[in-house]
Amino acid sequence: MLAVGYVHEYRHGMFHMTKHLIGSNLSELKSLELFDFNLNTVNDFYSFLKFYHITEYIVICDGERIYRFVRFLNSNYNIRFHLLNSQLDIQIGNKQLYPNFIRNMSSIKMNHQKHFSQETSSIKNELQLMLTGHYPLNIQENRIKHLYVESAELFEHIDNSVMKNCIINAVVFYDKSMIDTGSELFPILINFQRMKETVKSMNLIYRNEQEVLTFIHAFKTTGEVFNPQYTKGMLDYTSIMNIDRNNRLFYYNDGIYRDYHKKHLITNKFKADFYELVNYLSFKNTKIMTPLLRVYPMVLNISAILKEKRMYMITPYNAYFIKDCLTKHKNFNLIGLVIGEACYVYDIYKNKNYKVNNAFLLLLEFYLKEKMDSLDLQRYIPNKLESFKGTFYEFIKKIS
Repeated sequence: MLAVGYVHEYRHGMFHMTKHLIGSNLSELKSLELFDFNLNTVNDFYSFLKFYHITEYIVICDGERIYRFVRFLNSNYNIRFHLLNSQLDIQIGNKQLYPNFIRNMSSIKMNHQKHFSQETSSIKNELQLMLTGHYPLNIQENRIKHLYVESAELFEHIDNSVMKNCIINAVVFYDKSMIDTGSELFPILINFQRMKETVKSMNLIYRNEQEVLTFIHAFKTTGEVFNPQYTKGMLDYTSIMNIDRNNRLFYYNDGIYRDYHKKHLITNKFKADFYELVNYLSFKNTKIMTPLLRVYPMVLNISAILKEKRMYMITPYNAYFIKDCLTKHKNFNLIGLVIGEACYVYDIYKNKNYKVNNAFLLLLEFYLKEKMDSLDLQRYIPNKLESFKGTFYEFIKKIS
């Protein structure tokens, strides 16, 4: 079976699939589901292709990193991968087999390289994820999104099985070298030394577990977010809180660590393969990522964006008007803000505030906690509750 993947490569090397085709030959190609390079590993990609019995895969892409990626695939898997640029010039593949192939490909050539105005995820965001360890829940545990490599010499010690379990749009931040290196590796390669000012601008801080728990308790019980330093996040947050999220590895000269601050050594055996590393990590006494632990870094970041040292927030996971909180993970884009005497609804995704009154925040809290039909709400607003609800829902629809 043959497959063709049209891929866009951003300036820093992020991949985004724009079209995916499959067929027994070039004249019978049909659309196949797109593959997400931000969530899946190289092994996932191979398993995906094996499921469809694909033996030949053609990548059409302009870029520098794609060349390294296709070479890695050909070196490690028994599917033949070919690379063409958008003009159908052969970059990788057996040129003797291509005269008829190019002619047939020209007949299905399409304008797949749409204009993309920005990266799928900026390098600054990637850097913050790596330093805090606070990854979105849609990135599964034990899928490596970031590697930190202290010196260029350590590249040769990264076991191939680790690479195979890296997310395709993984980023390697390498330190103590000003020369781009590791060209045989497929991840995005970023010189950490050149990002020092970016790290400084994030104003990330380090807290011990007890300090973090104190702040989280205040937030959970009152909604208070105290951020006197306007920090956008906490270094090694998931490691400090001992949360079982293994999406990053740190290669230091004296061993492989779970965290940037070298508090949690995994092993000093550099030749350990990926599955040995996972086995070592499985013996760590970790705890599950709860909704409250997940949301706290977000509210801290919001307070920094708004430049508020002390404020109150309303989310599904903290008390404000009512003590009851959700205990399940939930996606939400609106939160309530109380800054001094002023009340706002804040749209997380749009980074936009809407000024409201106290009654609206009350309704928002019940809405976020899925309690709009509760008797408690009727006690708060005994008269004209349905009218208040109608106005509330109209506003939510308007700003959505």
